[in-house]
Amino acid sequence: MKLEKLSIKNIRNIHEIEIECSSGIHFIYGSNGQGKTSILESIYLLSNLRSFRDSDLSALIRLDCPFAQVKGSFRINHDTVAELRVDLVKNGSRVEKRAYINHKLSKSAVDYFGVKLHHSPVQFHAINLNPTSTDLIRGEPGLRRTYLNQVLSSENPEYLNVLKRYQKVVDQKNALLKQEFGYDLEFLKILNEKLAQEGAFLIHARLIYLQKIADPIHEFLAKIAPSQAPVNLGYFSKVFEGEPLYFNRHFEVQTIEFLTENLHQKLAQNGTQEKLRRSSLIGPHRDDILFTVQGRDILDVGSQGEIRSLLLALKLSELEEFTSHTGVQPVLLIDDFSSELDTTRRSFLLNYLKDSDLQIFVTTTDNLVNEKIDEITVLKMNQGFIEGITREFNTSQ
Repeated sequence: MKLEKLSIKNIRNIHEIEIECSSGIHFIYGSNGQGKTSILESIYLLSNLRSFRDSDLSALIRLDCPFAQVKGSFRINHDTVAELRVDLVKNGSRVEKRAYINHKLSKSAVDYFGVKLHHSPVQFHAINLNPTSTDLIRGEPGLRRTYLNQVLSSENPEYLNVLKRYQKVVDQKNALLKQEFGYDLEFLKILNEKLAQEGAFLIHARLIYLQKIADPIHEFLAKIAPSQAPVNLGYFSKVFEGEPLYFNRHFEVQTIEFLTENLHQKLAQNGTQEKLRRSSLIGPHRDDILFTVQGRDILDVGSQGEIRSLLLALKLSELEEFTSHTGVQPVLLIDDFSSELDTTRRSFLLNYLKDSDLQIFVTTTDNLVNEKIDEITVLKMNQGFIEGITREFNTSQ
């Protein structure tokens, strides 16, 4: 599903703009701080109900404005246009998020994702790629857990439902363990049983997803950087005796029943340590994704360029897996395209984009109209406004 028209009000330094979108590639260029990335954020918000830059939604609302709004129009057929809309409304220190599908208010994020992808003519999803942001690979395990949770929630609303229930139980258990003068052991047992059930579902879904993208990551890396050593994808959890699982050709995902029993046993075995630490130490909220080269963490042996190649391969694998799993072709958002990609990686990405049928929005500080792309839409941003929008045709090839 392609975006036909995008309307933005009061998002960061954008007061109000409207963009008529086309198929193919849109290059959004201008100097820093002009509102380029805010356009990508707005599209991402319309799809995922959050920003890819900031967990605080209040940061998206233009300074001194009481609300912000993003609206997208989609052509269903010759006579029918559908609409998605997200309103952010300040309410004291809080921000209320209201999401609408064809003017009908969604009850929750789960409802919005489920209707948007499965029960509505508007089947829309956006994936963000920032080639310069390697925190997903370099950063703390929590960043990779969040990434997995977001990817799986976007393609399967039931995962988001279970994740919310699981996190609620973890919070209850942590509060119980922090009590000063003892706690109800029977209640702790009930909480552990719930953690085992819900946690096993989450781990199972993660393993299936990682198994699916392991080969595509290898294939993309071989094309992006043929001389780069292969990267092995792994999953680390204390549920598996503290030994990482690696997704090779012979890997088989354990059943939910096996994972439930194993998680339950590990919770029982680590009860004393959890009491001492006053925190829940076992489960998917403590797990991590691993990227290794010849048995060593890529952070120890990989260059900055090799890590960027891995990030690019990971995100393109995510895109292709989402399309395969849901039947929905996402919109691709690429932020800060030209600042850090070398010629080889930039050339690969451009060739991949121009040969795809994706609708793509790219921000850059340069006008890339001279790149070898047959037809592109070029938008120039200046101080939160669109200074010019043109449709360019490359005749130099």
